[in-house]
Amino acid sequence: MSKTAILYRMVTDEHICPYGLRSKDLLEREGFSIEDHHLTSREETDEFKEKHGVETTPQTFINDERIGGVR
Repeated sequence: MSKTAILYRMVTDEHICPYGLRSKDLLEREGFSIEDHHLTSREETDEFKEKHGVETTPQTFINDERIGGVR
């Protein structure tokens, strides 16, 4: 059974979130395959945060449960 994580992180032309890079690296080292979703604008990031009721990105989901990031 493969382990899969869904990662949402901010990646724009001007900025790549360092915490998102660290989250991706940690998940890979722990053997997860990653569905890596880039939030490519401030508007897209704000919409994601509002939809999920969170204050920050990156956010990680495993088995449909949010396991990482600040609520």
